Amino acid sequence: MGMTIFKRRTRMKRSLKSKLLIRKNRWKCHSGKVYHDYLQAVAMIALIFVMTAGFIYVYNYAVSSPYFAIKETSVKGCRELTEKDVMELAAIKPKQTIFSVNIKAMVRRISSNPWVENVAVSRGFPNRLIVEIKERTPLASCRVDDDYYLLDKDGVLFKKLTVEDDVDIPVLTGYYRDGRMNSDLFNKTIGLLKHLTVSKSFPAINVVSEINASEVSGLSLFTDNGFCLKLGFDNYEGKLKRLLPVVIALNKKNIEQQFLNIDLRDMTKIHVEMRDPLKPTERKGTKKGFRT
Repeated sequence: MGMTIFKRRTRMKRSLKSKLLIRKNRWKCHSGKVYHDYLQAVAMIALIFVMTAGFIYVYNYAVSSPYFAIKETSVKGCRELTEKDVMELAAIKPKQTIFSVNIKAMVRRISSNPWVENVAVSRGFPNRLIVEIKERTPLASCRVDDDYYLLDKDGVLFKKLTVEDDVDIPVLTGYYRDGRMNSDLFNKTIGLLKHLTVSKSFPAINVVSEINASEVSGLSLFTDNGFCLKLGFDNYEGKLKRLLPVVIALNKKNIEQQFLNIDLRDMTKIHVEMRDPLKPTERKGTKKGFRT
């Protein structure tokens, strides 16, 4: 009996010793792995620190190095604006490098000029800036109350007309009444103007002096030679195509072609009558009809 108890105690001691030994070995293995992971993390942090410091050094060098100091600024696309105008808006500082320039801020400053539709600024290594301007092209000037504004191809009134603006373009009148715009006729007029810019027949846009909008009679187009073409509310391109035979007929009949009212609103016939250039209202007279 005593011998049996002794053997059991001996086996328990050996089992406990084995467990402690296994735990010790596991701890050594775990500690070694933790230490290895710790060294890897430290090495990674040190590498990131070195790379960051290197990038900062390179950036500071690029920003301040005389090698990258701006020596030339190329400005392209100017028509109404001058290179001097663009440079003043760009506001490039002395000894500024191509890397220290805030491109987005420069684009905003240049775009603040109403003539500028789009602008792109790029860097040309090692010391050059390229500024490319796309200016607005005015199609007409539009009367708004007592002022006139330049109008581009998208129908945007982008700038108040001043004496410094050297433009020879049609004038739009009658579109604003009591502070309200006739948007329907205005939008139709934009389409008409675009057609006139590519038209190879009379009237081309360079001979159009005014387009008047009326809620009663629609659009009336005035030319430099005194024609008043009444176009109504739609189908302007088709109506203008009918004008050439009328002009030819007037030539054959030796009829003076200045200060004529030509009514194109009726698609079945065209009415022509003389008008008094000194009076804003039409005078009464015999209409000459041209059947179409």
